[in-house]
Amino acid sequence: MKQTKRWTAWLLVAALFTTLLAGCSFTQESDSAPEEDDTPQIEAVEGGSISWPEGLDTSLRFTTGTSEDGTVLYAVFNNVQNRFTGYFTPSSDTITMTSYATTESPSINTYQLTLWKEGYGGREYQDGYTAVYSTSGECQTAQFTGLEPGVRYKIGISFLSGVYYISGGLMVEGLTSAESVEEG
Repeated sequence: MKQTKRWTAWLLVAALFTTLLAGCSFTQESDSAPEEDDTPQIEAVEGGSISWPEGLDTSLRFTTGTSEDGTVLYAVFNNVQNRFTGYFTPSSDTITMTSYATTESPSINTYQLTLWKEGYGGREYQDGYTAVYSTSGECQTAQFTGLEPGVRYKIGISFLSGVYYISGGLMVEGLTSAESVEEG
């Protein structure tokens, strides 16, 4: 009786294993074309500079600050993958973002700044508003145009790695007001 139960168990395991293998594909990823990301992106261009406002602690993991008149938003990020600035209101349909970052990643050499609009119950990603920056450590600049004056937005800082982090800074110009966020 025990022998029959063992054989039955082994046959069930073999049948399960065969069924699982039948559903598997053994093609290598390199044999197929990589999927294209069809999200429109804006490539940042080299140039620009950031002068931190007095009193902004650039040693914190993440913090934001504003210029005295509130028309410029600053963000410092140290060893982060994803963060959001506080909300701001653009003064026209265009904002300018100057940013730089570095990483220890040997293969991921870009990060993204994305635009989010204040929506009912939270924030909503704005399709087509993704700017790509290199992790070269040099300042680069990009613009988002077509914004609605009087509407509140925020910037998402995103480094697409599960292991490595970025450190750097961001300056957003062309605002009528901005809110600070301090994470520490």
